[in-house]
This record gives sequence, structure tokens and C-alpha cells, in this order.
Amino acid sequence: MRTIVTILVMILLVQTTKAQELIFETTTGEIVTKSKFIDPFRKKTYNNITPYILKQTTNESLQNGDSYTINCLKYRNWENDPGDVHIIQVLHQGKEVLKLNKVDGWRYINKEPDGGITKTKFYYSIDLDKNTKVLIFVGIYIQSLPPYISMIVLKSGKATLVFNKPCYINEIKKQGNKIDFILRKNTLEYVNSSTPVNQPILKTLTMENGRMYFK
Repeated sequence: MRTIVTILVMILLVQTTKAQELIFETTTGEIVTKSKFIDPFRKKTYNNITPYILKQTTNESLQNGDSYTINCLKYRNWENDPGDVHIIQVLHQGKEVLKLNKVDGWRYINKEPDGGITKTKFYYSIDLDKNTKVLIFVGIYIQSLPPYISMIVLKSGKATLVFNKPCYINEIKKQGNKIDFILRKNTLEYVNSSTPVNQPILKTLTMENGRMYFK
């Protein structure tokens, strides 16, 4: 009987592993990204958008005592165009380790779900483990398209973009050290105020024990 139970548990573990995939790997302390989880930013050159306007600067401390400075900046002369911020700059010990430039920009997240997660005006901040932190930014809403969710991992004095895909944050579930972001890939259309025409396409992004899984 014990043998049968053990086999069933092993089968369940294998099935669970196959159903989810790591968003990034860690090799000798280095973050190894996967291109399937990172869509490229749309690129376009504009004039008279510098010097950028600083909208928020924050310090992010890891549990191991390491710290980073996060600057969120907006294009100048961009009052009526999309995006609350367009530049994300990450500094470590005063040195720039990452700079993202997004024409469409990212937005304030005050209307996004909380789920008991630490939030600044522009991003979620989550400790993956004592040596690793992830920052989650939400892009703008354009017409009926889902916004881009951008995730940056802070680790070993570096900052790495590990995720940039279009989806809505449908819900956040937190239980102990496990956090689930329930993401919706499609826009719902409604017959009336309460009856959707189509069904939601949901994915789960799980953060647990220093890792991030997608399924």
C-alpha cells in the first residue's frame, strides 16, 4: 500500500512539474532569462523629450542588506500622450545596472489588485528570497488590448528583465511564502454589464522559494 501511495505522489509531482515552467533559471548566481517570456519593447525616436522628468525615486532593500535605487521617469513634453512613466532606471551602489525605455510607458498601479503585496505608485515589490527581489510594473491600457506586465529581478548587484507579456492582473493570492498572480490574457466582451460573450483565458504566475513559475 505504501509503495502505491509513493508512486502516486511521484506521478503527481511529475505532472505538476510538467504543467509549470520556470520563468528564469539561476546558474552560479546569474539570472538566465527565457526569450519566450520577454516581448521586445516597441521602439520609436522622438524629439524634445529630454531631460526626463523624475516622477518617483525609491530604495529597495533586500533581506541580505543589499540595496538598489529605482527611478521612474516620464518623457518631457508628453502631457497628453500615453504613459505615466517611460523610463525605469535601476542603480546599484550609484551605478546604473538597468535602464528600460518604453514608448507606450507604464501606469500608476493604484487601481490594480493589492493582495497584501507591497506597492509603490508604479510597481509591486516582492521578496523572492533573502537574496532576490522582483519588481512588477503594469503598462498602459490601449483600447481593448491587455497591458504589458514587466518584471525586473534584483539579485547579486544586477537588475534583469525576466518577463514582459500582455495580460491583465486578474487577482493576487498570497498564502504564507507563496504568491500567485492570476493573469488574464484576453479582453472580455460583454452582452450586458454582467454577462461576458467570451471566457477568460487565465494563467498563473507563482512565486515561491526564490523561484517564479508560469502555468
